[in-house]
Amino acid sequence: MKSRLFALAAALAASLAAPAAADEVWSLPSGNQVIYDRDVGATAVLTYTPEQGAGRGQIFVVGMAGQVEGRGRYQAYWVENDDAGAACPAALTDAEGNSWRRWGLATVTFQRPGFPSAITISRGECLTAPAGRVMARPVVGAGVR
Repeated sequence: MKSRLFALAAALAASLAAPAAADEVWSLPSGNQVIYDRDVGATAVLTYTPEQGAGRGQIFVVGMAGQVEGRGRYQAYWVENDDAGAACPAALTDAEGNSWRRWGLATVTFQRPGFPSAITISRGECLTAPAGRVMARPVVGAGVR
């Protein structure tokens, strides 16, 4: 009984210490969603479903971790599984130590300094400067998948 109480207390403490995942969601024009998934040090990790391939794409937004107000423009990089498109000539190692052959530079720009705010994402392939842009609108209330 005592070990059960200890396990329950440890689980409760861990859940209180961990930040809530997926509390911010944006909808892309394709209908896919971008989710604020987790923080790795000072880097926020946004996840999404790529247009092709299996697995989740990830956008590592440098300096955004824990920022809920005062958001602006951030430098970032994105990674996807090899089956989502052409691979780069060199691999990139992300903030969590994983190696990727499909990646690129990105910028993430918030339209307003706090949530809910639309975001504009620009990205390039490999070391190519980010170009083009896609706007993702915040999902509030129902609609989170």
